[in-house]
Amino acid sequence: MQAILTKILDDIRGTWRFRLWMIAVAWLVCFAGWFAVFRLPNIYEANARVYLNTQGALRPLLRGLAIEPDVESELSAVRQALLARPQLEKVAREVGFDLNAAKPEQRDQMIAALKSQITITRDAGVGQQAVDGVYRISFQGDNRQQAVEIVKTLLDTFVEETLGSKRTGQEDAQKFLKEQIADYERRLSEAEDSLAEFKKRNVGVMPTDRGDYFARMQTDMQSITDVRANLQLAEARRNELQRQLSGEEPYIFGMDGGGARDETKGGDVAMRIHELEKRREELLLRFTEKHPEVLAVDRTLVELRERQDAELARVRAGRRATGDLSSSLRANPVFQSLQVEAKRAEVQVAELRQDLAQREGRVSTLRRMVDTVPEVEAELARLDRDYEVTRTQYQALVQRLQTARLSDEADKTGTVNFKIIEPPAALSEPVAPKRALMLVAVLLLGLGAGVVAAYFLNLTKPV
Repeated sequence: MQAILTKILDDIRGTWRFRLWMIAVAWLVCFAGWFAVFRLPNIYEANARVYLNTQGALRPLLRGLAIEPDVESELSAVRQALLARPQLEKVAREVGFDLNAAKPEQRDQMIAALKSQITITRDAGVGQQAVDGVYRISFQGDNRQQAVEIVKTLLDTFVEETLGSKRTGQEDAQKFLKEQIADYERRLSEAEDSLAEFKKRNVGVMPTDRGDYFARMQTDMQSITDVRANLQLAEARRNELQRQLSGEEPYIFGMDGGGARDETKGGDVAMRIHELEKRREELLLRFTEKHPEVLAVDRTLVELRERQDAELARVRAGRRATGDLSSSLRANPVFQSLQVEAKRAEVQVAELRQDLAQREGRVSTLRRMVDTVPEVEAELARLDRDYEVTRTQYQALVQRLQTARLSDEADKTGTVNFKIIEPPAALSEPVAPKRALMLVAVLLLGLGAGVVAAYFLNLTKPV
């Protein structure tokens, strides 16, 4: 440690021997540096602030109806366009920035310098946070008036290009949509004509509400099976009714209790038979079957029943009933009911047979068209599919065109508005260079250079 301190003290004493050189070098560096600082041109900064309002009153109302503009991407594209060479050359010509640039190399250097001096950023608000919608355009140059003119030109171009690019893009989009709509309208008309012509050529073999060819064939074959089963049931019912009819008498002798018997005409035979049967039962309660009164009643009953059978035989033969039995002859209600049901069954059987014949005829017709109808249906399905695809695309394009038009009208009304917060201006005081700070820095640099020079001489010329 003592050796290090000794070495440092020796270096300080050795350097101090060349203090005159140290002072001379320091003054030389300071004079040269201060001269250079005072020779630096003043840099003025021109600024402008603009507010871009993208949340207008129409924006919430048009959500879902119009195209929501991507303002951020459009602004980014506009910023890049402003800093592109064509736009910078235009700005340089308008403000006279390119007067001294005659050669291509000089113009390239001028464009590069101009681009480096322009900044387009979001404005920093409270807490150095970027404020939504506020943009700052800045330019630094040695000519204050020229800087203001450049910022003003950039600001005007920024606003015009942003709105112009939106309108140009919308016009191009609408033009493209109109061309596509015209093309699809032509396709749709051709598809409609082809479909109508195809239906005219294939009338009678087109699919119906019952389905396609194979669905109709399957339905008719199943219906034939069902109709045959119903026909068998109807025929069985009809045969059973006819069998029951054959065992019933169309007429019967009925008892008429509505009026008194007329003894002169023999009275109501059925009523007399009924009364005699009751009389016989009463006699059998008192006498045996061999009693004369019982035998007389039996003979009378046999006689009356034989007369009934004879009259029924006349009626069955189709002759008119005569004699005193005609008043008690009645139509058999059971026979009449069975006869009505039999007629209904016969009608049902006839209907089912006709239905079966029609269905079998349709199946036969479909079988003969097995090589034609499926091809027609396949071609119709293809035409319908092409027509539906074209119609759907046409409707979508029309809807998009209406949306584009609504968006264009909304933009013209003012969904995006520009408001200049600060017009282009520059302070009278230059923003650079900071001469006071630079003079101090040159002084410190001169002192350091003198010390270094003295130390170097000490090393080269030690004691």
